[in-house]
Amino acid sequence: MSDPTRTKQVERLAAWAWALLLLGSALLLVSQLRMAAPLDTRVTALLPEVRESLLIEQAEQHLTQAFEDSFVLLVRGEEPTRLVADLKGRLRDSNAVAQFDDGAIERPDRALSDYRYRLLAEPLASAGDEAWTQRALSRLFAPGVSADPVSDPFGLLDAWLSRLLDGPIRPVEGLPAVDDEEGHWFLVGGRLAASPYDMTLQRQLVGALDEFRTAHPDAQLLRAGLVFHAASGASQAKREISTIGLGALLGILLLFWFVFRRGVTLFSLLLPMACGVLFALPLTWALFGTLNLLTLAFGASLIGVAVDYALHLQCARQLDPDRSLSRLWPGLWLGLVSSLAAYLAQLATPLPGLRQMATFAALGLLGAWLTVRLWLPHFVPQSHPVTARLAECIDRLRVPSRAFLSWGLLTLLGVAAVTVIAMRLTTSDDLRQLNPSPASLIAEQQRVQALLQRPTGSRYLVVTADQEDELLERLEALDSPLVELREKGHLAGYRHLARAVPSPATQQANLSRVRQAYTRALPPVIERAGLPDHLAKSALESLDSVPLLTLDEWLKMPLGRADTMLWLGQVDVDGDRRSASLVVLGDADAVAQRELARLANKPFIHYHDRVAALSTHLAALRDTIALWLIAAVAGLTILFGWRYRSRTWRVLLPPVGAIVVTLALFASLGVGLTLFHLLGLLLVLGIGLDAGIFSTEHPESPAAWLAISLSCTSSLLAFGLLAFSATPALHYLGMTCLVGLAATWALVPFARADTRGNPARATIRDGR
Repeated sequence: MSDPTRTKQVERLAAWAWALLLLGSALLLVSQLRMAAPLDTRVTALLPEVRESLLIEQAEQHLTQAFEDSFVLLVRGEEPTRLVADLKGRLRDSNAVAQFDDGAIERPDRALSDYRYRLLAEPLASAGDEAWTQRALSRLFAPGVSADPVSDPFGLLDAWLSRLLDGPIRPVEGLPAVDDEEGHWFLVGGRLAASPYDMTLQRQLVGALDEFRTAHPDAQLLRAGLVFHAASGASQAKREISTIGLGALLGILLLFWFVFRRGVTLFSLLLPMACGVLFALPLTWALFGTLNLLTLAFGASLIGVAVDYALHLQCARQLDPDRSLSRLWPGLWLGLVSSLAAYLAQLATPLPGLRQMATFAALGLLGAWLTVRLWLPHFVPQSHPVTARLAECIDRLRVPSRAFLSWGLLTLLGVAAVTVIAMRLTTSDDLRQLNPSPASLIAEQQRVQALLQRPTGSRYLVVTADQEDELLERLEALDSPLVELREKGHLAGYRHLARAVPSPATQQANLSRVRQAYTRALPPVIERAGLPDHLAKSALESLDSVPLLTLDEWLKMPLGRADTMLWLGQVDVDGDRRSASLVVLGDADAVAQRELARLANKPFIHYHDRVAALSTHLAALRDTIALWLIAAVAGLTILFGWRYRSRTWRVLLPPVGAIVVTLALFASLGVGLTLFHLLGLLLVLGIGLDAGIFSTEHPESPAAWLAISLSCTSSLLAFGLLAFSATPALHYLGMTCLVGLAATWALVPFARADTRGNPARATIRDGR
C-alpha cells in the first residue's frame, strides 16, 4: 500500500473517531442538562484563592457562611405596619426565606434576669455608694418605671440592656427601625432557605420583591445581602451571553456573507466553531463539576477565534485551488500551539473562574482545529468572484522595504510608545475589578450598612486561648485600645463576645461590687423611702446563688444568636485545639491599622484585613503574569528564530507591536494596568501570533492576507464586544483585546514581505 493511500486511510479513521468523540460529547451534554447539573452564578468565582494560615482560613469560612445566608431589607412608606406585613408575607410565600430575624429589638429581660447581678455596666461599675443610692431612689419614685426594691432596686438589668442594645435600631410602632434625615426605615431581615447562588431561590426572592414594588409603587426599598449581588450577576451573565455572543455571531455572519457569498462556505466556517463549543461545554462542565455563567459569557468570545483555522483553509482553497493544503498545516499547527499557550497559561492563576474560562476556550480551540484538519478538506465549496476581488484589493496593503518614510514613522512611534510606557504606565489593584454588581446595588448595600452601623467583616481580629475563661479575659483586654481608637475617630466600631458575656473573673468582681452596694447603698434607700427594714435582708439573700452567664447560654438566647458569627469554637492552632473568637472591626484608617497590627504581635491575636490581603495578592498575581508575558515573548523568539531565522521579526512584529501600542495607549490615558488587562494581552499575543505566522509563512498569498484580515475582524467582534460588558474584569479584558487586535491588523502590512519585483520572490513565497 502506497504512503498517500495509507495517509488517507489514517485521516479517514481519525475523522470518524472525531465524529464519535463529538457524539459522546453531545450525549454527555444531554445527560448533564437532564440531570440539572448545577450552574454556578457566583460573582466571587473571579476572586483569587488566597492561601492563609489554617486559623484564618477557618475564620474566613465561618464569616463567609454567616454573611452568605443572611439578607437585610429596609422599607419606608405610608402605613409601615401594613407595608412590613405585606413584604414579609410575600417573602414567606416565595419559599425563599427560612426565618425572619424578628428579635432585632427584643429585650431579653427574662432570659438575662437570673444573671443581672453579674452584669454591671458603666457608669455603675465605677460609681460610689451615694450614686447607687440616688439611682435607686430616682427609679423608685420615677413615674412609669417599675422598680423592684428587692430583686433589682438599682436597675442593673436595664442598665446592662441599654448598653447591650446601644445601636441605631429602635422600636417604632412596634417594629425595628433606623432613622436618617428623612425619617424611619423599617427593618426586615432573615435567613435564606437555600444557597444565595441557587438560581431558583434567586428567582423566587427577586420575584417577590418585584411584586411588592408593583403593589406599593410609592414605597422605598433598600437591599443588602450576597443573594442580591448573586442574582444580579446571574442576570447580567445571561444578558451578556445573549448580547455579546449573539452580537458577535451576527456580526461575523454578515462579514463572512459579504466576503464569500456562498451558504456552503458559510456553513464550513461556522462548523468548527459549533464543534468546538460542543466539545468544550460538556467536558468543562464535567471537569469542574459546575459551569459558571461568566464562563459562558467569556466563551461567547470563542466564536471569533475558532473560525481562524477554517478561514485560512477556505481562503487558500478558493483563491488558490491548485495549491496543496499540506502547505497550510504547519502554520495552522503553530497557530493552535501559540493560542493554546496563551489560554492555558491562565490555568496557573489561582482564580477558579478564570481557570474554567481558560479550559473552556482551550478545549473549544482544540475542537475547532480538529474539525478543520479532519473534516473541512472534504468540503469543496465553489468560490465567488467577489472573494477574489476583495482579496486582490486588500493585498495591496503592504509596506515596501524601501518605504523609508513609513518605516521611519513606525520606528519613531515605537520609540515614543516605549518612552510613554516607561514614564507613565501605572498599575491598579482596585478590588472593584472583581465586583460585577451594578453601582446602584453597591450603593444600596453601603447605605444599609451605614444606617445599621454594622461592621462588614472585611477586617477582624482572631483571639485564641486554651480555655473559654481565658479567651473572654483576652477579649476584655482589647477594649481599652479599641475604645481609644474609636473615640479618636480612627476606628468606626468593633464587636466581640466579651461585651455581651464578661469573663468569669469580671462577673465575680461585678457580683462583689453589687453585694457591696446592697450592703452599703440599699439600706439608705429603704430608710428614705419608708420601706420595711427586712427588705434589705431579703434583697441581699437574693445574691447568695447567682448563676454564671456562659457563652453557651448566651448564644442560645434570641438576641445572642446574632453573635454566633463571632464564635469559632474549638479550632486547630499549630496542632493544638483552642477556643477562638472574632473581633469584627469597622472602617479603620492608617493609624488604626498600624495599632491593630501592633496588637497582633501577641501570639494569641491574629489580625486579618481581607481587602488588603486580596489587593496584595492581586498585585503579586499581576506581576507574575507580566513575567509570564515577558517569558512567553522570549521563548517564542527562540522558537521562531529556530524556524524562521532572519524573518523572526516578521512573526513577532504584529503581536509584540500590538502589546506595545496597547500599553502606550493605556499609559497615555492614565488607565491603571490590572490583572485582567494583562490577561487580555496574553490573548492578543496568542491571536497576533497567528497573523504573524501566516504573514511570514505565505507572504505573497492574497488568501493568507484575506484570512488574517477576516480573523482579526472576527476576533475584534468577539473580544471587542467584551469591552461593553458590565462585568469589570471582562470589560478590561475586552478593551485590551479591542485595542490590541486592531493594532495587530494595522502592523501586519509591515510584517508582510514586499517581494514584488524581487528576484528572491519565489524563495520567500515558498517559505524557505
